[in-house]
Amino acid sequence: MSKGANNRVISGLDRAAIFLLSVGPEVAAGVLRHIDDQGLVELAKRMPQIKEVSAQTIEEIYTEFIQMHRSGDAFVPSSALDIHELLRDVVEPERLQRIMESLEDGGPIRMPVWEKLARMDPGTIFNLIKDESAQTTAVILGRLESEKASAVIQLFPQDKQMAVVIRMARIERIKGDVTRDIEAALDEQVNRHQGGGSGLAMNGMDQVVEILKTLDGKSSKFILDNLKEHDQGLYEQVDSQLLMFEDFTDLDGRDIQAILKNVQSEDLMRALKGASDELREHFFSNMSSRAADIMREDIDAMGGLKVSDVEKAQRAILDVARTLDSEGVISLGTQEDMVY
Repeated sequence: MSKGANNRVISGLDRAAIFLLSVGPEVAAGVLRHIDDQGLVELAKRMPQIKEVSAQTIEEIYTEFIQMHRSGDAFVPSSALDIHELLRDVVEPERLQRIMESLEDGGPIRMPVWEKLARMDPGTIFNLIKDESAQTTAVILGRLESEKASAVIQLFPQDKQMAVVIRMARIERIKGDVTRDIEAALDEQVNRHQGGGSGLAMNGMDQVVEILKTLDGKSSKFILDNLKEHDQGLYEQVDSQLLMFEDFTDLDGRDIQAILKNVQSEDLMRALKGASDELREHFFSNMSSRAADIMREDIDAMGGLKVSDVEKAQRAILDVARTLDSEGVISLGTQEDMVY
């Protein structure tokens, strides 16, 4: 175990989870493929539970990672070239450059203030910059992703919203020294804010879902099956975000027909009872006319169902679909995942 910010002891499992959450789903998925079964289960259970981590703690974990690779430890035999090759396709150039420079000079990795803001919720950002001038606010919001900037700007009074928007629209170029002054002042505010007990948001659940989407079907199913066995509640949270019953509208006819051959009629009727008309017709169109007519009549005759019963039936069919996907019978991947 090691200590993070505020002298809190951070376990090896938590350090691994925080590292994987911070590097993004693509890198994390690549790492997870090389972890043993027990490690996968432990990480999959822990990662969704991590909600907030200080920037200092993340920096310390990154620095520890770099130092391990620099140390020549026999258990981590890698070079700067190895690390560059690992990260170059999945880490943005500026971030990769900082990591490589730290590897060369031996210093700690410092997280830029813009990355810190990117991990904060809109309300926290608003509290940090609410007293800034409209011009400074425009510069800061201009460095955020548009969705987050939009969420922040809505929290300002209408008159300041207009002032900020007008200045953002007029910004073409900002002098380097002005940008550096804003960054330095903002970084000081962020660090002071974190010293008061608030950290950076770590959307563990969202990251786990994205990682599982990136993993191959077999690896993803293994993790889900073990989560289901060890923590039913957590499994259902992850499962509900990973694949939804309505996603079946994107499957082609052959995949739907394969699912139909492997599910219980009772589960299918209950699941379709709570499905959209579009999805119902997608299933019916892949049955014989007679079978479709009978199922329509049976569904209409069922009367009302508890939402929990419908969701249970839909999860049962989703489980069948994942099994078929892991066996290569169907493909739950999107067109973006396919190679022709």
